[in-house]
Amino acid sequence: MKKAVTIKDIAEQLNLSRNTVAKALNGQYVPEKTRETVLKKAQEMKYKSLNVNHIEMGGKKYRILLVSGKPLNNMNYFVPLIKSIENNCFEKNYELFQYTHNGSKTPFKEVSDYISDLKVDGIVAIECFDKEFIYKLINLGKPVCFNDFCTAEIRAEKNYDIIGTNDGQSISGIVRALHRKYKITRFSFVGDYRHCRSFQERYNGMITGILSVGGTHSRNEDILCSDLTFNYGNPEAIKTEILKLKYRPDCFICCNDFVARGVCNALKSLNVAVPLSAFVVGFDNVSEAVANEPYLTTFSVKKEFLGTETIRTLINRIENPDIPSRIITVSTTLVARDSTNRIIPE
Repeated sequence: MKKAVTIKDIAEQLNLSRNTVAKALNGQYVPEKTRETVLKKAQEMKYKSLNVNHIEMGGKKYRILLVSGKPLNNMNYFVPLIKSIENNCFEKNYELFQYTHNGSKTPFKEVSDYISDLKVDGIVAIECFDKEFIYKLINLGKPVCFNDFCTAEIRAEKNYDIIGTNDGQSISGIVRALHRKYKITRFSFVGDYRHCRSFQERYNGMITGILSVGGTHSRNEDILCSDLTFNYGNPEAIKTEILKLKYRPDCFICCNDFVARGVCNALKSLNVAVPLSAFVVGFDNVSEAVANEPYLTTFSVKKEFLGTETIRTLINRIENPDIPSRIITVSTTLVARDSTNRIIPE
């Protein structure tokens, strides 16, 4: 029986290291000429593990830059998202680079020079919510796909797309369900709705839900402190804000699970039992949702799918630069737990 060709055999034929050959065959970075040489030799030697995609994708190798507007602190949310982006780039043989833009501390010229030097074909933007930064990024003329977006209106018709979730629809749905089941009309939003588009849509979704069941609402019934100055991770700070409210809400709708856990802890210190005396709803379905009792009712976001859709959308824009800008919405799934008596909309 003829012995199977190994990476070592190919390396010896080309006088290259086994590590270099393995990288070329597995889609990792090596000089393009080296990759072509290795793939050609692997074909000649009938290397059985050679994936036909290795041969076909040589002409469509894109260089992609992942830009984050700040260090990504919510790791439970961002790790699977970024891992999915990395995996998709690896599978398609795209080169992926990462850059963290530290707000006003980083001159934009440094960002633009980095993009120019890398000769990137497209940009993925995560946690980029500063209007001025977004304008400058779009005006570089490179295709951009934003995960979430700023709350400000951006007057641009092409060069970028936005990937998000159906935040407003999700929240308005659970508001209606809680009203239908428990006749609740007194809701309070907790979080800085000006932080980003998704938070704003969650806030607007709550208002829409309240109005749709004949209720009324005003902003002095919410806790909307700027997250630039207010620590939503501090239960004592949240407790102070709850005590300022004229009426105690029947349900707290929170911008995410991190804030929702802080609300639960604040209510506990006020001797307000969840869910017996108040309901709490979060968003994202990350580890904070089940870190302590009561477990949080929340909305599950398919983070891996968001990563896949981000790369797919960006490549589509790279290859079709004249299409209008799009907002692509991914649905969420309600995860009903103890903090709302496991209520599920009918």
